[in-house]
Amino acid sequence: MTEDEWHYAPAKTLRGALQRGQGTAGAWVAAHRVAPELVLDCVRRDYRWDRQVDERTTYLVRLVLDVELPVAGIVEQLWRTGRSTGYQGNRFGQSVDLLAALARVPVSAAKDALRRYVSEGDRWIEVLEAVAATWPGDWWDDLAPVVAGRAAKAAPEEVFAGQEPWSTWAGRDRRIDGLLERARPPAVSWRCPGLPHRGTPVAGLLGLLADPDADPEVLSAVLHEFARHRDPEPRLLDVADRLAARPDAARIGLVHALAKLGPQTLGHARQWARSPAHPLWWRAVGTLTEHGDATDVPALLAALDRLDDDSDDWCGYDDLARGFARLGVTETVPRLRSLWHRSPHSYERAAYVEALLALDPDATEQALPDALADCEGGVRLVAARHAPLTGEARRWLARLRDCPVEHADVRAEAARRLTA
Repeated sequence: MTEDEWHYAPAKTLRGALQRGQGTAGAWVAAHRVAPELVLDCVRRDYRWDRQVDERTTYLVRLVLDVELPVAGIVEQLWRTGRSTGYQGNRFGQSVDLLAALARVPVSAAKDALRRYVSEGDRWIEVLEAVAATWPGDWWDDLAPVVAGRAAKAAPEEVFAGQEPWSTWAGRDRRIDGLLERARPPAVSWRCPGLPHRGTPVAGLLGLLADPDADPEVLSAVLHEFARHRDPEPRLLDVADRLAARPDAARIGLVHALAKLGPQTLGHARQWARSPAHPLWWRAVGTLTEHGDATDVPALLAALDRLDDDSDDWCGYDDLARGFARLGVTETVPRLRSLWHRSPHSYERAAYVEALLALDPDATEQALPDALADCEGGVRLVAARHAPLTGEARRWLARLRDCPVEHADVRAEAARRLTA
C-alpha cells in the first residue's frame, strides 16, 4: 500500500474513532496517556470525508495539546508539503489551519512559523490569507513590507482581492496595489439567472416551461425565478415530471422551486418516492421527512436501506434522521446510534444526536458528556445544552467556555450551563 492508499481504521478502535473525530476518542485522549503517534497520524493526514463541511481543526488543536505533541513536526510538514506539487491529501492545508488555530491558543511557535512562511515559503499567499482571516490584524499587519517585496513575483491568480489582508493594505504600497490590479476580482458565489424574468406574469413563465423546445438556460432562469422571487406555484407540479427527465441544469432549478411548495408536493412526492430511479426521488424523500405522516414511514425506511446499500456515499442520513425524529420512528435508534459512531462524514452527526435525543433521550443523554469533545461544533452545542452536569461534563464545559478557538455559540452555551 502506498502513502496515499489508505482506509479508515475500524470505528471501534481508538485510531478509527480519532480519524472520524469522535467525541469518545477526544475525551479518552484528554483523560488518559496515549501514544502521541495516534494523534500525529490525524495531524499528518486529513481524514475528513468532505472537506467543505466536516470539521477537524478545533478537535486537532485539543488533541495536540492533550498529548503535548511538539509543534515542530507540524511545521516540518508545512514546509515539506508546501514544496510538493503532487497529491498530498490536503496535508499542507491542514498544517496551515492547525498552526493558525494553535497560534490563537496561544502557542507562540505556531504563530512564528506561519509568519516566517509568509516571508520565505512557496505557497505564502495561501498562508497569508488564512491567517488574515482568523488572526487579529496586529498579528499580520506588519507583514505588509515583506509582502510588498514579494509581490512582483507573486501569482496574481492566487490572490482574492476582496478579502483580508488585501482590503486593509489596498492603497498602502504601490507594489501591493500592482499585484491587486493583476489579481482576479472578488469571487461571486453564483449569478442569479432569474432576473431576466422579473415582472413576467406567472402565466408567461408557465408558458415558457411548457415549451418542449425551450432552451435549458431559459428553463433554469424561469425555475429560479419561481424559487427566489415568487409565491409558491402549485402548477409547477403539472410539468415537474417532464422537466425532471431533462438531462440538463433545468432539473436543479426545478428542485429548488418544488422545495418552496412544501407540503403541497406531498401527493406527487409519495408517487416519486416509490421509484428510486425517478429523478426526483431524493427531493420526494426530503418532502416526506419534512411534511409526511405515519403512512410515509415505510418509504423513509426504504430510503434508509438504499443509503446503506450505497457504500460510497455517507450523505443524506441527516435529513432522514430529522424525519424519523419528527415521526417518532423509534425502530431506527440502533441504526442512528451506529451512524453516530461509525460514519466518517462528521457534518451530519449533530442531526443523529438530536434525533436520538428525541427518540431515546435517557440513553442518549448519558453519552453526551463525551460528545462535548466531538470534532463538530454542532454536536458540541447539542451536548452543551443537554449533557447531565457530571463532574467530567463540568470540566469539559469549562474547557469549551475558555477555549479561544471554540465556536462562539458553543462557548456561550457552555458558560450558560455552568452558571445556571
